[in-house]
Amino acid sequence: MLEAAFLQVVPSVREPAGMTDEQRFEEIYNRFGQRMKSVAFNHLGTVAEAEDAVQETFLKIHRSAGTWNGEASFSTWLFRVLINTCYDILRKRKRRPAETPIEVIGDTRSAASIDDAKRMMLRRLLEQLPEQRRTVFTLFEIEGMSHAEIAQILDISEGNSKWILFATKKELQQQWKTAR
Repeated sequence: MLEAAFLQVVPSVREPAGMTDEQRFEEIYNRFGQRMKSVAFNHLGTVAEAEDAVQETFLKIHRSAGTWNGEASFSTWLFRVLINTCYDILRKRKRRPAETPIEVIGDTRSAASIDDAKRMMLRRLLEQLPEQRRTVFTLFEIEGMSHAEIAQILDISEGNSKWILFATKKELQQQWKTAR
């Protein structure tokens, strides 16, 4: 099954039969790894957790490659597994006591620029959103995915993706005004 997935993802490779699963996964990682890290970072907020999520996603894909049925494209399935992995990490985070991320501790420079302050404010507002709203917003506005792609990844309708984005933007605008 991994061979079929690999052919869909990297169609330019004519003879994947001679490749090992490790080589196939390396090729898939080279193709999607950076975008996966970006999606995970935008959900989790730290580089370390984003990298952990991507690694965990590849482990899950390896363990369950036989469950991909080809109904959705392999990349859609891959991102669905990643998003669910991010949700798992967020649920685990809620169960453990609050801790300050290392990146925040190590960052001693002041947020003097207005852009930095706005970016930090937006991140705080996004963290307060329900998972699905945050996911639709980050996949559309930050990752540049289409509503069709988001709908497939989250298993919702395209119209629902559009409505969630609209409602989320409206909510963020209201929260932005009150937070100033």
